[in-house]
Amino acid sequence: MKWFIYMYPKSWRRRYSNEMIEVLKQTDWSFKVVFDLLLGIADAWIMELNEKKVLGFRMSQVLLLISLINVFVILKLTSLRGVNVMLEQVSLLIAMLSFFLAIVVLIANMLKVGIIPALSIKTKLAKISLSLMGSYALFFAIFLVAAN
Repeated sequence: MKWFIYMYPKSWRRRYSNEMIEVLKQTDWSFKVVFDLLLGIADAWIMELNEKKVLGFRMSQVLLLISLINVFVILKLTSLRGVNVMLEQVSLLIAMLSFFLAIVVLIANMLKVGIIPALSIKTKLAKISLSLMGSYALFFAIFLVAAN
């Protein structure tokens, strides 16, 4: 269960990892413990994103704004329903999932190596984020074609 610790943000690991390792050594595996660790990971990342700032805005606000813009575009375009509803729904679902994963990977990369190096194509996570954005663009284009 020690590998759960590596899912926490780096600042959290620096402060609490030794204590958490000791607690996990004394704890048996159970669904409740795993679920509690996952909730703790989510909470730690939420706190981390609320502390990080980009151009004076909290990272969580930037993510929310990007997601809302995407949702508004999709809601506007879904009113133009076409004949092929199944293709629209599947392509839209894949597009949204790849967009979300691209943003999460990009932010994780920014937290890991910094903002400027994360925006280059030198790191593996940056390449993964770029490929996910490419699949987002491809499936969003399929959605647009199917919607019209």
